[in-house]
Order: sequence, then structure tokens, then C-alpha cells
Amino acid sequence: MRSLCVLITLLSLSWGQRYVKFRPSVPLGPLSTQEYPRLVEPKPIQPVMVMPPELQALYEKYLSEQRQRQLVPGYRIQVLGTTEKAVADSARFYLLETYPELPVYVTYEVPIYRVRVGDFVDKAEANRWLEILRYEFRGAFIVPDQVMKP
Repeated sequence: MRSLCVLITLLSLSWGQRYVKFRPSVPLGPLSTQEYPRLVEPKPIQPVMVMPPELQALYEKYLSEQRQRQLVPGYRIQVLGTTEKAVADSARFYLLETYPELPVYVTYEVPIYRVRVGDFVDKAEANRWLEILRYEFRGAFIVPDQVMKP
């Protein structure tokens, strides 16, 4: 009982004291992390492309071909529709590895990721590829879409 009284007395004496020993002393004034105004606005960085002339000519040819390509009505094969991006990406990578001659497109319309393959202008060619793809993707079907002109 006596030790409890001593403990209560010690606690009551130190109750109002500041805990200076445990508090770090902070100097008053502005902090060193204060941001200073800029005197001059920074200039944007402009990337400079330096290419050999033959590579530049090849690049220009590629750009002109890409500008001439147009979208035309055609068909694609939808192999997968899912709500999970990882599943759609996995199917995309599998198709790119297995069928490198077919372009693969992943589109997202809330909440579904659609994995489609091919740029078919005629439906007969799309049907031939559909028979090949149905062995691995049983739910594959042909959808009308805007495709790149061959």
C-alpha cells in the first residue's frame, strides 16, 4: 500500500511538467524547404533526331505509306470478351506469339475488354481463320468492323 502511495505521489508531481527531455527543440522561423520563386521560366527540352540519310529516307517512306492506309468496312474475329485486363493481355500475347501474321486488337468499352484479330475485307477469309481459331477459342465469332485497307 505504501508503494502505491509513493507511485501516485511521484506521478502527480511530474504530471504538470513539460517533457523537455523527449521533445526535440525546433528553431522558430521559416523552414529550409520553403520554395523560392523562379526568376526565369525554364525552356522546354526539344528532342533532336539525328539519322543517317538512308534511314531518314526509309522513315519518310514508312510515314507516307501509313498516311495512305485508310479504314474500310470489313470483318474481325472476336476471340475473347472479359472484364479482367490481365486475361485480355494474356490472350493478346498468346495470339501475337502463335499467329504473328494476324494483327491483334484489344479494345475497352466499360466494363468489357474485347480481343479481336485480323483485318479481313471479305467474309470468306474471315471464316477460314475462324475455323482455325475455334480450336483454341471456342467462343470466337466474326464481327463487322472498320479494318485497315491492305
